[in-house]
Amino acid sequence: MSYDNYQNLYRRNMLAEPTQLYSDRDLWTPTSDQKFMLGCQFRTNDGRAFRYAKAGGLGLSKCLITASPPKDAQAITSTIQTAYGASAGAKQFDVLLSTGNAWANNYLRDGVLLVSDGGTAMGDCYRIKDNIWSTSDTVMKVEIADAGGLRNAIAATDDVILFANKNWNTVVAPTNATGTLVGVPLVGVTANYYYWAQYRGVAPVLTDGTDTIVDGDAVMVSTSVPGALALVDASADDVIVGICHHAQAVDECSLVDLLIP
Repeated sequence: MSYDNYQNLYRRNMLAEPTQLYSDRDLWTPTSDQKFMLGCQFRTNDGRAFRYAKAGGLGLSKCLITASPPKDAQAITSTIQTAYGASAGAKQFDVLLSTGNAWANNYLRDGVLLVSDGGTAMGDCYRIKDNIWSTSDTVMKVEIADAGGLRNAIAATDDVILFANKNWNTVVAPTNATGTLVGVPLVGVTANYYYWAQYRGVAPVLTDGTDTIVDGDAVMVSTSVPGALALVDASADDVIVGICHHAQAVDECSLVDLLIP
């Protein structure tokens, strides 16, 4: 897969040490305006990795794990493309959606279009360059970034789902998962600001007061304290977020070797 039609308003290519982030957009300086594409990577020589993300309508506390927001109703609704569809090779085309969503123009930049059901195109997945409403909240004009456009035609009988970038409008990870885990901000983040979230390497994360965690334990997001660490239990839906590197007392920050996907 390759791309020749990316949204290039913001830097996209990964940064790595010894490259330095400017002081007005570094790991400890959230900004009101966007500086990089959502999901842009920054890696350090000591094994830490960060991804660029945006806070949602509520601020984020430092050292709490963040996650993508609960999906818009549109994103969990496969919509048959009755009277719509698009030809193979198309890069810009209309997508029929069900009504009642909260999306706006440009919200889906660097998101994903999935043909979720149908014929030959079923399972095709594309990176979204941009989006704009064609007809109220029913028909969305989408432009994709993939080189060559659509690999297979989308038929009127195919189902399509649109997803926002997982790093957009992030929230403190809830005690019951509603979205994909993103990472850990090292500073407090104002609502709707852009920030760097650490997802690999040793990082400070608040420890839930209900568990006893020792060095070497696998940890997950707490089921009682949003965004905090807890000891992995036996539940089938546990997601390991890292290995405890140095355990601190309850309600304090421990050091965790993060393994967030």
